[in-house]
Amino acid sequence: MSFLRFLTSPTLAFSCVAVLAACGGSHADTKAAESASAGPTDAERNAAAQPVQTESDANGAIERIDVNGDHKPDVFKFYRNVEVAGADPAAPKTMKRALVRKELDVNFDQRIDIVEFYEGEPGKEQKVKEEFDLDFDGRVDETRHYKDGNVTLIELDLGFDGKTDTWSYYQLTQNEEGKPVNRLVERRRDTNGDGAVDVWEYYTKGVIVKIGTDSNGDGTPDQFQRIDQKGAK
Repeated sequence: MSFLRFLTSPTLAFSCVAVLAACGGSHADTKAAESASAGPTDAERNAAAQPVQTESDANGAIERIDVNGDHKPDVFKFYRNVEVAGADPAAPKTMKRALVRKELDVNFDQRIDIVEFYEGEPGKEQKVKEEFDLDFDGRVDETRHYKDGNVTLIELDLGFDGKTDTWSYYQLTQNEEGKPVNRLVERRRDTNGDGAVDVWEYYTKGVIVKIGTDSNGDGTPDQFQRIDQKGAK
């Protein structure tokens, strides 16, 4: 247990002092026990009230952030320690922290609603995956996959039954002005809840142009419907 958690936990502090007194402690020990029984000190209360609290060890660190000021953490950041070499190869390596995960409680009910996963060196971390609990029932309903900062795939459980039923694929391309844009290119759906894709939607410039369906249950589309591209951008 870290020193910070000890300071912010009056119950643990009192228990430790009581044990020392019971083992034949001195008069000073007895006074300490009496002080602890009176409740947390101002220093302990101030430590618990800090909007950002950090615990660290040899492997990494956890940062807890109180966003709404209720003295309860709403954002948790998890770091790993990484040895980083400097510009001089002969110089000793330094230890830096790399963000690996972030957890957020967006409705302040003390349950995690969004989890973000990161990869990369310290200072160069990139988000690779993101999980959402859309209906706040403690279960993941949406998962987003990223590459180089752009969404590549979104998995959705639109039935909120714990089964993914919609897969949306994105591709980084260019618009008419030659600027990069990340667009939806294909969406696959499981419409009957059997775990197999039975509808395929194809997109051009972000607009649906064709729908394929699996009519015989072999896992591939065999019937297609063309969609008018009028209004596509």
